[in-house]
Amino acid sequence: MSLRYPPLLLALLIAAPAFAQPGARPQGAVTATIVDDATGAPLPQATLALYALPDTSFATGGAADVDGAVSIDPVRPGRYVARVSFIGYDMRPLEAFEVAAGAPTALGEVRLSEGAEVLGEAEVTARREFVEQQADRTVYNVQEQAVTAGGSAIETLQTLPSLEVDTDGNISLRGNQNVVIQIDGRPVPVRGAFLAALLRQIPAEKVERVEVIPNPSAKYEPDGMGGIINIVLVEGTDRGLSGGLTFGGGTELSGQLGANLSYQSGAWDTNLQYGYRYGERQTTFTTETRELDGAFAVYQLGDSGNDESSHFLNGSATYDLGESTTLTAEGSFGFRDGTTNGLTTFERTIGGGSPVETFRDIDNDSDGLNGDAALVFRRRFENAMDSGGGAGGDAGGGRMRMGGFGGSRGGGGAQSDHELAIETRYTHFENGGLGLFLDLATDDVLTGVQSQTTDQINDEASFQVDYTRPVGPLKLELGTKASAEWVASDSEFLSGDTRDDLEIDPNQTNAFDYDRQIVAAYVQGARPLGPFQAQVGLRAEYAQRNFDLLTELPEEANPFIDPDAETSLSYTSLFPSAFLTYALEPGTLVKGSYSRRIQRPQTFFLNPFPDLSDTTFVRTGNPGLRPEYTDSYELTLQYKFFATLTPFYRRTTDSITRRVSTDPETGVGLFTIANLDTETNYGADLTFFGQFGPLRGFVSGSVYQAVLADATPGTDEVSALSHNARASLQWEVRDGTNLQGFVFYNGAQPSVDGERKAFAFSTIGLNQRITESIQLAARVNDPFGLAKFEFETNDGRVFRDTSFDPAIRQASFTLTYTFGSNQNRPQQPQQPQQGGGMDDGFGI
Repeated sequence: MSLRYPPLLLALLIAAPAFAQPGARPQGAVTATIVDDATGAPLPQATLALYALPDTSFATGGAADVDGAVSIDPVRPGRYVARVSFIGYDMRPLEAFEVAAGAPTALGEVRLSEGAEVLGEAEVTARREFVEQQADRTVYNVQEQAVTAGGSAIETLQTLPSLEVDTDGNISLRGNQNVVIQIDGRPVPVRGAFLAALLRQIPAEKVERVEVIPNPSAKYEPDGMGGIINIVLVEGTDRGLSGGLTFGGGTELSGQLGANLSYQSGAWDTNLQYGYRYGERQTTFTTETRELDGAFAVYQLGDSGNDESSHFLNGSATYDLGESTTLTAEGSFGFRDGTTNGLTTFERTIGGGSPVETFRDIDNDSDGLNGDAALVFRRRFENAMDSGGGAGGDAGGGRMRMGGFGGSRGGGGAQSDHELAIETRYTHFENGGLGLFLDLATDDVLTGVQSQTTDQINDEASFQVDYTRPVGPLKLELGTKASAEWVASDSEFLSGDTRDDLEIDPNQTNAFDYDRQIVAAYVQGARPLGPFQAQVGLRAEYAQRNFDLLTELPEEANPFIDPDAETSLSYTSLFPSAFLTYALEPGTLVKGSYSRRIQRPQTFFLNPFPDLSDTTFVRTGNPGLRPEYTDSYELTLQYKFFATLTPFYRRTTDSITRRVSTDPETGVGLFTIANLDTETNYGADLTFFGQFGPLRGFVSGSVYQAVLADATPGTDEVSALSHNARASLQWEVRDGTNLQGFVFYNGAQPSVDGERKAFAFSTIGLNQRITESIQLAARVNDPFGLAKFEFETNDGRVFRDTSFDPAIRQASFTLTYTFGSNQNRPQQPQQPQQGGGMDDGFGI
């Protein structure tokens, strides 16, 4: 456990208890929580405006934070009326109330109803903005993107600022792959190819928004050095029965079918979704490997056909137990299978001799399933309103009369932000593969046969409790979580001269069993400090991992493996966080943040036995990997929702990174994972959002310096400047017709062993509303064929260059039909108009 925390952070932690002291205040303050009346979800950036009596002149106001909480401080003592407003919702006036010096006047929970205003013959409805800045995250509202229509959640992530998705489906934030992917706020317990397969099962149309949290607070699990990416799926319908059907297809022979059904009545709220996807791709790659002194050279050309299909089913049922208490059961199930058939041609030249050509035929079948089940209990407590701050109390019964936006349920006054949530969850994943590899000479003579069977089963169980309540002006959050993971992985390798004489190779057959337990607790507090919002937190965790190998690994198999590595490891860690925000006006703010994170090695990284599907480039794990820790600092400068500049600095110790080495005698390459000494990244993101008549979009770019230090003696630091840029433009051609284009460019990125070259891709999409219930979407992915990837390594003895064409160039369409009284709930707009937020007069 490291206790080397920055002095500024220690000062904030020491000062945290002082935040809770009310002290004497010469003036008053007003607090409230603004939520959606139908769902109870908070409405960030909703506004509360105060008007002084008796002349109702505008006095002051404020905007809600990520939890819908508003705190206006200071407020001159006196009598006021107020109005609460938000784009797309009906404005709500509040009855007169008194503000006194001292303790804040609590207006409690204010509930707004969605609304539309009709002016003459034109219906004016709110449209949700594409991007929204919240206290600790950036939210991208992606459901109506034409460039992802017919695609999956993977394609959705590719179109967002600061995010990158490589050819294997690995997701990175600002060049850092150590991110945690969540679905509906819950971490996905798989990584690598398993995660990519799961995200490809989810249609893009089912993704409502993506929340990017680059510097998470102590409340969140600390796994994920680069931050958290939370994918929020479409939820909820209005009362009654509603649903929809989806059908689509495309070139390269792809297709999808989908259906969703929702029903709400009385205390019940149920949802069910099903999706099927099928796709084919023909990919190619080339690799050139040569010994720099001319001892050998190998050229590879690979061509493979890839077919994959998947089914995905998820559902939930919520029952309102009364007294602001709900019980939710939810679950999901997915199944996928795929085949890869390929041929790799090898041209080997030894010294000055003539090239010799051989072939390798690959036939690989894979399948997998995933399941998830959870039970969630949630109770929102109702507290009587502060006697000195009643907002229109009814003398006859002490109830609030706020025109239907909460506060009168149960006769206890307005609700406060006081909540208890208990969740228990269980997940199960299975993945298997069978590969058959035939080695052929130039004259098609069979020279060898290998077969590899792999099976892996992951199980994870967790139990957590989260509790939130106000303590004076302090918002206090407490929680604890216990989780356990079990992994069983088997690999059987057979070889022989023909298919009929295959025998098990005991030196390459392995069973790998792994288990991990984590117990954690956190405390976090937030409160206003004049014009500032401050939040500090601390999370403590104890973790233990163990693994067993059926077969001992030969020492020479992986030069990066520490021979003294322990198969059991336990460690205790502290994860502090601190945030300070100064809001100048709605949409304009300055925010500084710090957090500490961890990246624990995944099972795939630890299993040392190789994947031998390519005998010239072997992939293997490293059981000696240690967890890595990152201290992350950010400063966010946002101006009127239009421009956001985010300088950042990250320092990682024991950085987990990819390593590549090549045997100078044989030219066989080794791909593995190892710890570096340190990795430092510092730079800035700059994003512009704008709307000009029927055009709206964004331009975003990142520039950062990466400094990699290897602990190996005699190894120099690697330092290089990296950059990327992306842009999206959407044009509302006419009512019901939207055209969108997206382009992405990623500059070269260094590693300790070489460099990934620059690459780019683009997408064009069209959305057409045919009727109120039928919508057509069309998309052309990578129309200019730019999506090609190249990697170089050079260790001073052997040079290797690999180029890969993922073949994502495709045209596709999707036809969607919806039914029901209101179909899917309209998207909640999350920010006021630029430069707006307060009204000049009361106007009731």
